[in-house]
Parts: sequence; structure tokens; C-alpha cells
Amino acid sequence: MEGKNDVLSKLELEDLTDDLKLVASACGLDTVRQLLRNCPGMSIYVPKLSRLERFIVKYIKQNPEKSFKMLAKELGVTEQHIKRLFRESRFR
Repeated sequence: MEGKNDVLSKLELEDLTDDLKLVASACGLDTVRQLLRNCPGMSIYVPKLSRLERFIVKYIKQNPEKSFKMLAKELGVTEQHIKRLFRESRFR
């Protein structure tokens, strides 16, 4: 009798849903297999980087020599977003 892991090893790209094909093209078929093994039935939302505010604040603090404009460009967010998070983080 084949185990669950053996079954997933036979999984190919054309067997996947459109969402999982996107994951496979970005992260590889092995990542899709790991998701299917470890997170079956789970809905996973992948936010834009701009929604990871803790990361952005940490990045701002780790790069004090960079201008708001440069930080915004690197992070793919607006300069206003960077300034707002910078102001808010000073009071935390």
C-alpha cells in the first residue's frame, strides 16, 4: 500500500489547480508537495510587501543612512507609506 508521501511524489504540474501552478512556477513543485503534505485544506493569503509593516519598520531602522525615497523604491511602497510607518514607529 502506497503512503501519502509516495502518492505526492507522483504529482505533476498539469495535475495542479491554477493557484498551485502559480506557486509551483514561483517556488517549485517540491514546495507545492510540502504544502499539500503539511497544510491540506488550509487557505493561505499572500499579502503584498506593503502589508508587512513590522518588516518595513525593521528595514527602515536597519538602514538609517538611506533616504525615504530610496527605501520606498527598494520596498515597492510609496514614500508617504515609509514616512507614516517611520513616524508611528518612533512612538512604539
